Amino acid sequence: MSTIRLPTDLSDRYELLADELDGFDDADELAEYVLESTATEIERGDAADARTDRADDDVVEDRLEQLGYLEK
Repeated sequence: MSTIRLPTDLSDRYELLADELDGFDDADELAEYVLESTATEIERGDAADARTDRADDDVVEDRLEQLGYLEK
C-alpha cells in the first residue's frame, strides 16, 4: 500500500473530525477509511451517480450516530 501525505490544512481538519468520531484514532486512519470507501464506490460505479444523490446533513449525522461513529 502506498503512503499518502495529506496537506497540513486537510490533515488538521481530519484530525478534528477524527477526534469527534468514534472508531478513528487520528487523521491518517480517517483519511485511509475515506479513500478506501471512495475507491470502492468508484469500482462499483456508484460515483457516477453521486451528482444525483444528495444527502441531507441531518440524515448523514443520524446514520453516523447509528453506526457508532458520531455521538451527539
